Amino acid sequence: MRNLDRNGRSAITPALTLAMAMATAGLSQTAPAEGVRSASMLANTCAGCHGTDGASAGLYMPSIGGMDKRYLISVLDDYKTGLRPSTIMGRIMRGYSDQEISAIAAYFAGQSWVSTDRIAEAAMVRTGEQVHEQACASCHEDGGRAQEDDAPRLAGQWAEYTLYALENCRASGARCKPREMGERVMELSDAELASLAHYYEGQK
Repeated sequence: MRNLDRNGRSAITPALTLAMAMATAGLSQTAPAEGVRSASMLANTCAGCHGTDGASAGLYMPSIGGMDKRYLISVLDDYKTGLRPSTIMGRIMRGYSDQEISAIAAYFAGQSWVSTDRIAEAAMVRTGEQVHEQACASCHEDGGRAQEDDAPRLAGQWAEYTLYALENCRASGARCKPREMGERVMELSDAELASLAHYYEGQK
């Protein structure tokens, strides 16, 4: 039976008010948040181009599983802001919040790297190794296997994608990130870039 005040109106007691507040709090803590996507769910939207868990099967689509989280965040942010040119990545990234971009990067960083199983051409690998030692080894150590926030893994990446990235960097010149890479790549010929890309593909 409801409590009534002297005027016959329903009266909500302090105890009932507290019970209602506790019930509401409990619901807010246990009910799933609508619209919140998990890291794996977010990453699944990338699989169409970058393969399952970031292991790409496409010549011009880079493998990203196992890459440094800080590097991935930097790249995705650059796509989102338009600093890094793209045909579709910029439009895709503008649909994600900074928190979601960080979650995507963390997911792929937590995957194992999978190198291409294609055998690189031996002659180009030998020439590319010389170019690597002269122009790239100080940042891309261990044949391109080492990685930092501004230096991605190159070893085992598709040669076609690596060549595409190198050519874009050379065209950007000092605007390429990091700037030191742009300055060095500007000095390399088409043949040297191609041999460098095949050298890295040959490093597993």
